Amino acid sequence: MKQVLKQLRRFLPLAFSLAVLVYLFGYRTDPVENWNTARSVTPSMLYIALLLGLVSFVFQAVRLKILVEVLGHKVSLTRMLVYTLIGQFYNSAIPGGSVGGDAIKALYLSNATRSKPQAFAAVLVDRLCGLFMLATLALLVLLPSIGEESMRQAAAVIIVFTGGATLAIVSMTSRRIRKLVPSGLSSRLPFHDTIRAFDEAMQIYRGHKKGLVLALLLSVLPQAGWIGMHIAVGQGIGIQLIWTDYAVLIPVAGMVAALPISFGGWGVGEAASVHFFGLRGIGKVEAQVLSLMGRLIQLVWALVGLPLSWALPRPKDISAAVHGDAVLPDKQVEAAAEAPSPRP
Repeated sequence: MKQVLKQLRRFLPLAFSLAVLVYLFGYRTDPVENWNTARSVTPSMLYIALLLGLVSFVFQAVRLKILVEVLGHKVSLTRMLVYTLIGQFYNSAIPGGSVGGDAIKALYLSNATRSKPQAFAAVLVDRLCGLFMLATLALLVLLPSIGEESMRQAAAVIIVFTGGATLAIVSMTSRRIRKLVPSGLSSRLPFHDTIRAFDEAMQIYRGHKKGLVLALLLSVLPQAGWIGMHIAVGQGIGIQLIWTDYAVLIPVAGMVAALPISFGGWGVGEAASVHFFGLRGIGKVEAQVLSLMGRLIQLVWALVGLPLSWALPRPKDISAAVHGDAVLPDKQVEAAAEAPSPRP
């Protein structure tokens, strides 16, 4: 029975994503119109979008490389890029949630660092840098237009997202706050393992402020590539918006998609795009096609990392060979290590 419930929890987000996508593309809008809109993308803009998608992944790899190097480990940029693409593949193509992609990426990285705690801490901090820079940039860009209804809604999402994340991180990493919780109760909290993960990650990076600041500032580049990719797709299908609108609406839709209710944000991200781009006068078909094509471009590049991963050790072999407790929750690490290897 427990095994059945485990499988249900694993595949329910996927079923929810499929249901939302079918509703959006099959019932709420005309499937033929969706297909024709996707086919109408200008080839030159599609090529630019593909290039910018790769650029975004490359700068993500550079950021992770910096975070690993401040801990004293040397890992090539090529290897970092492969790890990043493999993590994206698990996030967007294999049911099980976004933790699966982060865990797999960290396991591969631990094979190079020979330290699970440091590898998992680097991946956690890398994710935090990206999320906070994304939210900060979007908030700065929308400030001049805050009087408009669409931008006020976008600002509300950003403030709630960053405020909630900041509160959670402060609560997780503050020893003073944790002392207020009885020790017996804290061990039974549903996010006890996550609290431990953040705490250990922050301890590992204590004293490396320059590296953290550099990684945070560098986060502007992958986010710019990600947003630019969507701008190219949008122009290719005839969406008439200025770049500042994309710089706000794409991150906001991404934040909504990050909610742990769907598989990799599929479906939820498209629904959020329809809502927020609709407030700027963009039709449902164009908005959801824009979002879906952006995801597919990322998936295309993630698939490129698949054959490259065949030359790497299997995740469960890495988990067995590298000593030290992982920063991520033990059960999730074990599940990631036992996940099916992306090999034929």
